[in-house]
Amino acid sequence: MTDERREFLVEVAWLHHDYHLTQEEIARRFGVSRSTVSRALADAERLGIVQVVVTEPLRRESRLAADMAVHLGIAAAVGVRVGDEPPRHAAARAAARLVERIADAGHATIAVSWGRTLAATAGLVRPRSTSGIVVVDAVGHAAGAGMTPAVEVTRGLAAALGATMVHLPAPAFVAAGPSHDALATTQPVRRALNIARSADVTLVSIGLAGRASLLLEDGLLDTAAVDDLLEAGAIGEILGRWFNAEGLEVDVPDVAAVGLSLADLRASRRVIGVAGGAEKAPAILAALAGGIVGELVVDDGLAEALLAGPSLR
Repeated sequence: MTDERREFLVEVAWLHHDYHLTQEEIARRFGVSRSTVSRALADAERLGIVQVVVTEPLRRESRLAADMAVHLGIAAAVGVRVGDEPPRHAAARAAARLVERIADAGHATIAVSWGRTLAATAGLVRPRSTSGIVVVDAVGHAAGAGMTPAVEVTRGLAAALGATMVHLPAPAFVAAGPSHDALATTQPVRRALNIARSADVTLVSIGLAGRASLLLEDGLLDTAAVDDLLEAGAIGEILGRWFNAEGLEVDVPDVAAVGLSLADLRASRRVIGVAGGAEKAPAILAALAGGIVGELVVDDGLAEALLAGPSLR
C-alpha cells in the first residue's frame, strides 16, 4: 500500500468516526464516489486503522452459543433457565424459537423423535401460518408415563405450524429378527421412514444410558437389558439406539427399534440434538464425536458442562 493510499484511509476514518461525517459528505469532500468511501472504511477496519470495540456484553445465551461454536465446532442455541424451572424447559424454549425460524422459511420436512423436551418444544412453538411444512415421526410409538411419544410431538408441532402430519404406524420396539424385518418393510412404515430419511431437519432428544434412562423407568427396557448395555459401553441413546463414547452403536439383545437408525442420522441433511440437564454432557459429546448430531439446543447449565469438557475442534 502506498503512503498516499494509507493517508487517504486515515483521513476518511477520522472524518467518519470522529467528525461524524456521512459517507456521502466525505465522498463530496474528496470528489469520489460513495462506494469508494465505503471501501476505504472497510479497508481501514481490516488494516487495524479503525478498531471496533463492542462495550455491551452479549446476552448470556448468545455468549454461551458463540463459545460452544468455537469449542465444539458446531452451531448451537442455548436457553437460559428462569428461576427454578427444569433445564429441559429452557432448552425447549430455545428449540421452539429455532423451529419457528425453520418453519417461517417455508417448504421443509421436519422429522421428530420422542421425549419430554421435544414435547415441551412443541407446546412452546407460537401458532403461525406456514407453507409447505411437513412433520413426520422419526421413530415408532412408545407409550409410558415418563416418555412423550413422537406421535404426540408431531401432533403438537403440526397444530402450531398448520403443517401436514405423517405418522409412523408402528411400535417403537419389537423383537429383533423376522418380526422387526417384516414390520419395517410394510408399505405404510416404509413410506413414513423414507419421508423421515429425506427430511430437511431432524430433531432428536438425547437420552441417558443406565438406570436413569426413561426407557427403563417406563418399562420399555428391563434392568437386565440395561445392565447388558452398560457392560457393552453404552453412554447415551437416540431414537432407541444406544451408542458408546465414540458414538458407535451398541446393540440391545433381542430388541430392535423401529425408526431411523444412527446411520440414517449420519446421512441426514441436518440433525439437531435437543437436551436439558448437565448430566447429559457425556452422551452429547459422544453423539457429536460419532457424527450422529450436527447441531445442539441445550440449557445454560448443560452448555457450561460441555464447555468444561474436551474441545472437538
